[in-house]
Amino acid sequence: MADEIFLLDTNILSASSKQKQHPIIKAWLAGQERLAVPYPAILEVEVGIVERLRVDQPGGRRLRRWFNEIVVETQFEYAVPTHDVAKKLAEMMCQRELAHLWMSNSIKRKPGQDLFVAATSIAYGYPIATCDRFDFELIDRYFPLPGVYDPKNETWIVPRRVFAPSPPLSSTLIVAASGHSILKKLEGPRDVPYPQEQPRKRLLCP
Repeated sequence: MADEIFLLDTNILSASSKQKQHPIIKAWLAGQERLAVPYPAILEVEVGIVERLRVDQPGGRRLRRWFNEIVVETQFEYAVPTHDVAKKLAEMMCQRELAHLWMSNSIKRKPGQDLFVAATSIAYGYPIATCDRFDFELIDRYFPLPGVYDPKNETWIVPRRVFAPSPPLSSTLIVAASGHSILKKLEGPRDVPYPQEQPRKRLLCP
């Protein structure tokens, strides 16, 4: 399983921030050679840091230092939200049975990001690593996922499926060791170059 590229859900990424990590999740993270982090997981962690800072300044600053080590000071494999991700996410958001996963009727409840994670997983062909069983099982009923693995219980929630080849990412990986999250750089270029932007065509209205 170490040769898989897993897409980390927010709860797995956040687990590495705890001073006393879950031993099974910690060991699983340390045993993976390549892990990818999607945009919605980064967003949810950032929201959590802002909320913590409002009520607990020391705790919020500790979380900020931890996340800066992962995101700002060191690069990692980042699953870019491409047009394919957006198209799949749009389909999911228009699925009535999944509306409660992203719509919120209360200002106290933030929009969920599970659909965004799932759309990224499908677009890249990467299985999801998460402790959130029920939401992804529901998504899989309508949009088959490449697989969903629960490291805490060491079980596949959704069986592994082979999808289209994955697009290239940056050349680093994220691992957890000695009770702290560290990132180990691989050989090769740090960044995937963006294609040159083509001249935009002028659209003429009838």
